[in-house]
Amino acid sequence: MQGLILSNALRAQKNIEDEGYTMALNNLRSEVIELRNEGLEKDKILISLVNKVKEDEASFKAQAEIRYTEIEDLEKQLAEAKEKCALAEANREISEYWKNHLEKTVEELRASKERCFEKSLGCVEKIKASFANVGAYSNEDNFIRGDPEGVIEWISGEAEAFEEILSDRGDVCAFSGARGISAILEKAGCDHVKTLAQAEAAFSVDDTKDPSAEASLMGEKFYNDIWVNGGREMAHEIMKKSEKDIYDARLQAKQAEEAAERERRIGIVSRHLASAFVFVASD
Repeated sequence: MQGLILSNALRAQKNIEDEGYTMALNNLRSEVIELRNEGLEKDKILISLVNKVKEDEASFKAQAEIRYTEIEDLEKQLAEAKEKCALAEANREISEYWKNHLEKTVEELRASKERCFEKSLGCVEKIKASFANVGAYSNEDNFIRGDPEGVIEWISGEAEAFEEILSDRGDVCAFSGARGISAILEKAGCDHVKTLAQAEAAFSVDDTKDPSAEASLMGEKFYNDIWVNGGREMAHEIMKKSEKDIYDARLQAKQAEEAAERERRIGIVSRHLASAFVFVASD
């Protein structure tokens, strides 16, 4: 009986212990499940955080690339701005240099133009004096101060007259010399002068070729005794008188032309006035 009681007691104790173990095991299983669930949730959160980190890293990388590109653009713009600034500074320095250079050149050109004008006026006076010495007349001058172009144009026009003046002077000298020789021969009793003065007498340039020694000596005596001692002045006076006659004739022709032009203009004005009076009278 005691053995049975002890056996029941042991069985009951074992049952209690088994129930405790079962309960503890169930509790442990619940805790394990709960921990596992929590672990799964934490895994989900961790995965989410990892994905978020990856997304942030990608975003940061993209933004970093954008910033890097912007920085490169800014650095490029800065370099271009520096280059433009340096170029502008160089251009300013060059402009300043050329401005000063051009101002100096302009001043030099003005001074050179003024010197050219003064020199040209000196040439004008020499030309006038040269013309006057041979009895020629210069054209009227009306120069603008500091403008050598007008003076040079006047000189150019006068230079064209040199050939004519020299030719005329040579003609007068030849005429004076021939007349002087003829007068000397005539006064020396040479009758050939009257013969050669006849209209039917003809001269040729061939007659002056290969002169004899006596003819050459006479020409030399004529030059030394007559031409140098008053003959040149005589020819000069003939030249002056001839040029004065030509000048007076040209002046009279010019005055007549101006008078005719004034009369023409007066006639035109008179006709216009007459037409105006007729028109007024008709009204």
